[in-house]
Amino acid sequence: MDKEVRKPKQKRSIEKKERIIAAACELFMEKGYFNVTTADIAKAAELSTGTVYAYFKDKKDILLAYLYQNSESYINQITNELENFSETHDFFITVKNILNIFIQLHKTYPKKYHDELMSLVYTDTDIMKFFKYVKTTLMDAVVSQFKKSGIELKHEKEQSFLMYSLIENIEDELVFDINPDLNKEVLIDECTRVIVAMIKG
Repeated sequence: MDKEVRKPKQKRSIEKKERIIAAACELFMEKGYFNVTTADIAKAAELSTGTVYAYFKDKKDILLAYLYQNSESYINQITNELENFSETHDFFITVKNILNIFIQLHKTYPKKYHDELMSLVYTDTDIMKFFKYVKTTLMDAVVSQFKKSGIELKHEKEQSFLMYSLIENIEDELVFDINPDLNKEVLIDECTRVIVAMIKG
């Protein structure tokens, strides 16, 4: 039977939970997810290990809380950028701005932490569900906003999936410099042109 965890309602309890998430985030970025223990997180948050377990089932539960919390910010940024499109109707600028939002987010993740997260996608159902949630939320936002602007994608699920997948793959190159001989600005522009061409059909 799963252990009950506290759902904080009072300000003090909410602050404790936020301290735990913030401490975990800092440690994950510094040492990587696999090299951090719940005891490490408790120490960094200046709380007892028992207090941490009162709010979270385990280390993964803390990671998921951070991921969902952090995702709200960039989902909102991308949604706002899509809403701006209805005013400008400039495909190129809108897509390029969205690509840059993804890149800036990606830059906050050290490569070690990023690689560990990607490995968890294939081994942990809850982490996989998180990334699926983000992808679905963003793809739905793209399709919805284009429809509001009078643009119908011929194959909306497939096209929005391809857009997301292309951006997701290109951001690794842009942030981690896998092929240093590539011109990053040219890569961003060409990626944007491919997506715009696909949207316009």
